[in-house]
Amino acid sequence: MKLSFSTLGCPDWTLEQIADNARTLGYDGVELRTHADGNHLSPDASPAEVARVAALFAARGAKIISIKGYTKFAFLDDATVAENQALLRKLVAIAHGVGAKYVRTFAGQIPEGADHAAMTKRVADAIRPVAQEAAAKGVRIALEIHDDWCAGAAVIGLVDRIACPAGFGIVYDINNAFHAKRESWQTTYATIKDHIAYCHLKDGYDTGDGKVHYVMLGAGDLPVKEILAKFAADGFSGYFSFEWEKKWHPEIESPERAFPHYVHKVRALWREVAARRAGA
Repeated sequence: MKLSFSTLGCPDWTLEQIADNARTLGYDGVELRTHADGNHLSPDASPAEVARVAALFAARGAKIISIKGYTKFAFLDDATVAENQALLRKLVAIAHGVGAKYVRTFAGQIPEGADHAAMTKRVADAIRPVAQEAAAKGVRIALEIHDDWCAGAAVIGLVDRIACPAGFGIVYDINNAFHAKRESWQTTYATIKDHIAYCHLKDGYDTGDGKVHYVMLGAGDLPVKEILAKFAADGFSGYFSFEWEKKWHPEIESPERAFPHYVHKVRALWREVAARRAGA
């Protein structure tokens, strides 16, 4: 098990602060958000800028594990799909340039009235050629469980159609899938576990109005210890990336408080569940 954090949680930090804090706080890597809004690297970054960022992180002993992109493909319009394919190719090139293994993507909300099976084919057909190109560069596109794709069977439909395990996998957003309430977390995990690229981990509680309020790990509704115990039992060696949504929810705890707490909490719980297994 390894730990990383998404820079969604530290929108005001510079790249230098991100790299330094990743090392000093005990993280194994960083999921670098890549967006035109300036956090934290433009999708249109030049090769020289990409090389500069790669050198900055390397000099500070920090690792970029994923480029966190915002491409989507569940559209009826061919031109919009093509635009997102072009953007995804840019992100794959950036990932390759900084030495990141993954590029995060979405499938997207299915348009009203559209058939889910038809959109599964459309999304898969759009991602497949880019996934094949990514695999040739040692990069894996990782689709986040989100929107209409929060059940295991829905994302496995994409995995099966894309059929490129070296170039395509799943970002298991554990809390998001849990609060979507499409199925139990045990069902989701059992369905997708062999295709997980890495996980997003955070905690929150249902406010009763269909919204989730984010809280420090262990203080919400997510059965964190039970989930980590299952991952540990299955020998999970990938990343649990802390997706603290500070950019979208400025009222939640600062990264200066939330980021060190996450490292302490996850590592302590992992040691606890490992010790229980050893003594069983």
